Amino acid sequence: MASNDPTDTFDLWDRDGDGLISADDILAGITALGLDIDGEAVERLVAAADTDGDWLISRAEFDAARLGRDPEITDTDAAFDTFDVNRNQLIELDELESLLRTCPGLTDETAESLLAAADSDGDGFLSRAEFAALIAHLGGS
Repeated sequence: MASNDPTDTFDLWDRDGDGLISADDILAGITALGLDIDGEAVERLVAAADTDGDWLISRAEFDAARLGRDPEITDTDAAFDTFDVNRNQLIELDELESLLRTCPGLTDETAESLLAAADSDGDGFLSRAEFAALIAHLGGS
């Protein structure tokens, strides 16, 4: 029986019952539904929900992502690494857009505005330092 309860979905995808969902768990769950999804898309899903940078989704992270809450980012370096999909030590516009698309109400224009505001050297990318300054500004610290 299908349910809209996020706990049920979490439990279905947490195949080993360890309280964490991996990319492999998500891929297996989606494939079991008869749907096709590539590994890169699954990695983006994990990156969007994973706030502590361990590439695993806890129940709290899952609930926050599913319910559209903004989970608190506690480790700026882990957050930077999550956004830096191609691992070139810069956050590019397409990386920012890709992850922000998973957030309700945020658009590519939001990504462009954030990049323009935080790109202090004007090179079109966010360095680790620029990203940390953006997070501090958004967090009010």
